[in-house]
Amino acid sequence: MGWFGRKRRNDGGYQDNAALSGFGGYEPSDAPKFPSAGYGKTGPAPSEPVQQPQHTPPPEQGAAPVRPTQAQLRRSSPRRANLRLVRAVPIVILIGVFGYNVFSAKNHHSASTDDTPRAPYTYQPEPRVVVPPVVAGWQSVAGKDGSYAYDVPPSWEPAPTTLHGWDPAAGSPGINLSASAFLGKGSCKEDAVGQIGGAGVTTEKTGDAAEAARKAVTDLGISAYTGEGAPAAKVTPGAPEKTEVKIANESREGMLVVAEVTPSGNVACKPRSVLAGALALGAGDKSAVLVAYSEQGRPGSASRDDLVRILHSYRGVPAADRSTTTPPPTTR
Repeated sequence: MGWFGRKRRNDGGYQDNAALSGFGGYEPSDAPKFPSAGYGKTGPAPSEPVQQPQHTPPPEQGAAPVRPTQAQLRRSSPRRANLRLVRAVPIVILIGVFGYNVFSAKNHHSASTDDTPRAPYTYQPEPRVVVPPVVAGWQSVAGKDGSYAYDVPPSWEPAPTTLHGWDPAAGSPGINLSASAFLGKGSCKEDAVGQIGGAGVTTEKTGDAAEAARKAVTDLGISAYTGEGAPAAKVTPGAPEKTEVKIANESREGMLVVAEVTPSGNVACKPRSVLAGALALGAGDKSAVLVAYSEQGRPGSASRDDLVRILHSYRGVPAADRSTTTPPPTTR
């Protein structure tokens, strides 16, 4: 997943939340808005609460801004050039590590007391909303406030507070996916961050669910599986299929599309083919879309049936079915 990219970046394609402007908390400013029970033609999609980005006071006049170095932002192999994966990492940790590194670099000739390692920092994650799966034996992946969710098989790794995607570039539209899940991390020895597949939720700016689903699989196929300098990957969407999406105690019509993707370019770990599916639910002038994809022909690849089952599990979650859990603290 994402070994191909038209736009090569020195940071290896991964960025921390603190390094991205326009990303507030766990999800982007245009994070998917799942239709509520009031879904219909008379109103736009209701908004999901979005955590606002924190702003720091501007530097004093004439002062040079302090920016993290490329080495500090680098988190993976340069081959993963335009895959972006954003985790909810506290800004205070990044600033603390950066400040400590700068201080140490400027004072490496100081007295031995300056070389004393800094005290460990314990971070307590914020409470997280969880919902029960609807597919027996699978795991749920819930949106930020738990208003929507989908399920993935046990072999997948849920990452509900992770945003991943590919940057737009010439001939490549790019795509952002929040409430993520991943399959087969580290499965390619030539690429430490290589993965077989993934899933996540996005928003398309059209109320036509069939059009939204086709656009999502096409954008993902081209953005993720086009080699640098190569022609666009070939994406062949199948015919849209009507499906039911449960919202509260009602069912609404959605559209499901599965596409076959033929990657382009000669890149390490390139799969022969990829399946990408999307289930879109129109609301007003936009559509909420769940996307699931998997490379084919590799050990652990997800079958078409599994991808379709993941997509069919996309649903709205009543407040009564949501609960809150607090992850254990971590020490760094």
